[in-house]
Amino acid sequence: MRWQFFLLVLGLVFFVSLGGIQAQEKYPNRPIELVVPMTPGGVGDITVRIYSEELSRVLNVPITVVNRAGGAGIQGTSYVIRAKKDGYTLLAGSVTFVVILPIISKEATYDPLKDLVPIGHFVYVPNVLTVKNDSPFQTLNELIEYARKNPGKLKYGTSGIGSADYFNVEILCSKTNTKMTAIPFKGGGEALVSLLGGHVDLTFQTLATNSPQIKAGKIRALAITSKTRSPDFPNIPTTAELGHPYPFLDPWVGVFGPAGLPQPVLNVLVPALEKVFKNPEVVGRATKAALIVEYKDPEEFRKFIESQIQIVEKIAQDANLIKK
Repeated sequence: MRWQFFLLVLGLVFFVSLGGIQAQEKYPNRPIELVVPMTPGGVGDITVRIYSEELSRVLNVPITVVNRAGGAGIQGTSYVIRAKKDGYTLLAGSVTFVVILPIISKEATYDPLKDLVPIGHFVYVPNVLTVKNDSPFQTLNELIEYARKNPGKLKYGTSGIGSADYFNVEILCSKTNTKMTAIPFKGGGEALVSLLGGHVDLTFQTLATNSPQIKAGKIRALAITSKTRSPDFPNIPTTAELGHPYPFLDPWVGVFGPAGLPQPVLNVLVPALEKVFKNPEVVGRATKAALIVEYKDPEEFRKFIESQIQIVEKIAQDANLIKK
């Protein structure tokens, strides 16, 4: 009888284990919520809608894009971090609320390296350093040379102290031993208006924000942060080719989950996102939206975030922006 009891127990263990395997294999079997921590219409929101339909097709479940704005992205990010770790609540993350705010904002109480797991990096948006069309500066190096001889005299418009465009100028100043004066506004649009009005000398914002005014000839782009020249603006040299190959904080978009996602879930999500992010049709739609596709797998993505955190921490420390 003992051996019969043993076989019965062994059988139960087998079927329980089989049931667990089958349950794991069912992921995903219901809609996935993809959280965008910003209002509709921004870069993150536009980007998510470019690939969400294809991701839904690959995973064979609906992908529900949800905008959870508030706190410059902190509220939506915190929502995902607190979500159940089952792979059904994911984050469309970006540099502002994944890298910058946890360093400078008391409201961002999370640690991106401990509380989030990177799943895949999709795109980035290059920045352009621009001046007004009647500016005396014809090249980036002319502007840098002037700034070096006249510390603090040049004023740059920024969408806020601590924003990505603020850090971009400060990175340039740090690397070139120059000093410029930040003039903060409520957003990139106001900073651009101020540049057009001659109230600031330069801005360093996304190509998407500035392209209409560049095309209209109202502002002059001195450099772009992309790795190669933009096909739409081939006359704008890259910062690297001008001798400034620095890791600027170009806005990027990638997918994250709350830390602690089960490995079987990641085994589904990682290849699915890679397939979607490399899909020629998805890449084409992103390119048309002035986005640069640059897939990074989870390990590459994590190392990239770590490097950006180091950059922001140094600049924030020098500017006394580190949260107390």
